[in-house]
Formats: sequence, C-alpha cells, structure tokens
Amino acid sequence: MLLVKQVEKGVQLQAEQSDWLADTDEEIDEQELEAHYSYMAKIQEVPNADSGTDAEPLEQDTQNDVECDNERAALANLIANLKLDVDDNKKIQKQLKKANATLTQELTECKSILAKTLEI
Repeated sequence: MLLVKQVEKGVQLQAEQSDWLADTDEEIDEQELEAHYSYMAKIQEVPNADSGTDAEPLEQDTQNDVECDNERAALANLIANLKLDVDDNKKIQKQLKKANATLTQELTECKSILAKTLEI
C-alpha cells in the first residue's frame, strides 16, 4: 500500500520494489485500498499521550481497567492452579518411584526364591 502511495505521488521506486509491486498487485482493489486509507487516517487522528485529550471517555477507560483486572485475576488463578497441579504431579512421581523400587526389590527376591526352588 505504501508503494502504491509513493507511485501515486510520483516517487521513483527501486527496481526490486517496482518488481514486487508489479508481481503482487496487478489490479488494485479500489475498495480495499480505500479501506486501508481510511484505517490509516483514523490511526493518524488518534491523539498522542502528550496532547492532553483522551481518545476514549473516562467511563470506557474505567471499564477497560476493570476488564484488565478481571483478566489478571483469572490468569493469577490459572497460574496458582497450574502450580498446584505441578506440585501434585511431583508428589505422585515420588510415590511411583518408591512403589517401583519396592516392586523391583520384591521381583528380585522372587527370582532368587524361584532359582533356589528349581535347584532342589
């Protein structure tokens, strides 16, 4: 879109830019181009923080703050729940390792008893 604007203003494009423009945009969709221009104009209309004017009413800012606070609280709860899940998983893994060690020892003992029984 910027290349199209430059061409419209008579700015000489580099060969690479010119080739790219020719390859990607044989026919410019006028409605799409107008939508882009309109969007860019709206962006330029938004005052910056130094201008002293609010882009949104105070009520909207308050609502956005409340929504952000709600999202932060929800994320904090999610993180806390995930931490609990991780802790629970670690406990379960320790229990499984103990059980596995016990079973391995019992299997070794059973093999030993079986070997002795077969010798007799």
